[in-house]
Order: sequence, then structure tokens, then C-alpha cells
Amino acid sequence: MQHQDYSFTFSLFGKKVQMFHWNDMGIVVEKEPDVICIYGTDNTNSKILCAIPLCHPKYLKGETFHISFFEDSTATVNVADVRTFFDFASKKCSNNKGLQNYSSDLWGKDITCDWTSAFEKKSN
Repeated sequence: MQHQDYSFTFSLFGKKVQMFHWNDMGIVVEKEPDVICIYGTDNTNSKILCAIPLCHPKYLKGETFHISFFEDSTATVNVADVRTFFDFASKKCSNNKGLQNYSSDLWGKDITCDWTSAFEKKSN
């Protein structure tokens, strides 16, 4: 299966927003003063489809974010022990920590799916 991988670490004086895309999918990771948030976006990174707020940035200080896009219209974002999964075709997302998933009107109201072992395999 074809896929595209990216990695980055937030630095003290570096960019506060990291944007990635592949095919028709996009991922944006934003570091705000009180929260790091992952957004599923379109391939231009201009339309937010869903969001998963993670935690205060101090808990992920120095950790490397790993983003993977897959040809089946899915993507994963992993950092420390947090695993997130985005299914762009089904308009669903999930994570292994029970964090709240938020959607835009483009994806509708019911976007959360249960975390499964299949997601865990993709996230490694």
C-alpha cells in the first residue's frame, strides 16, 4: 500500500503551525498557548473537516509528531503515546485516549468511531 510519511518536532522559537497534505487529504497540527490541536483538512489545508484537541503543549515538549497518509484515504498522527486515525472517505476519526473529536459542517455530527486494533497497526 502506498503511503507518505512526515515527521516534525515543535521547537521553542519555531513555527507554531505545521501543515501536510497528500492526494486529497490534509493534516494541520497547531500549537496554541494552552493546547495542541490536530485538524483533518482538505488537500489545500484551508477547509477544516475535523479537529482533535490533544493536551497542553508542556506535556508533548520535545516529542516528535509522525504523520502518515495512506492510499485508502486514511491518515494517522502519532506523538508520544497518543495515536489518532482519520478516515477521510468515511468522514470519521478516532484516537486511543478517548479524546473528544469535533467536526465541521462538512463532515456532519457523528464522526467518532471506536478505536480498533486495525488503527493500532496503522499507527505503528
